[in-house]
Amino acid sequence: MKTSDQEDGKAGYTTPPWVQAWFLRRSRELWKKKYKVLKADSKRVQNRVNDVTKSRAQWRADAKELEKRLRELEAENAALQQQLAALKKDGLVESVGSDR
Repeated sequence: MKTSDQEDGKAGYTTPPWVQAWFLRRSRELWKKKYKVLKADSKRVQNRVNDVTKSRAQWRADAKELEKRLRELEAENAALQQQLAALKKDGLVESVGSDR
């Protein structure tokens, strides 16, 4: 009696089934190990991205707060400069820094 492989004109497997099972099991385990490493790398990279994103948002908020504070101080400085100029004009204040 002929097998279906022999009917098609193809040669049958010459490798014993236990070798095929060993090869497939080894292939599966290597694939699982590779997947596990890739998953860990992906998790590590995603955590790094999350950390950097959070840090960047914090830096951005801090920079905006500092810019706001800078504008307030510049406005205050300009107002004080105007007051000083007005006092000098009225002759109420002598030259600043001449306390020698």
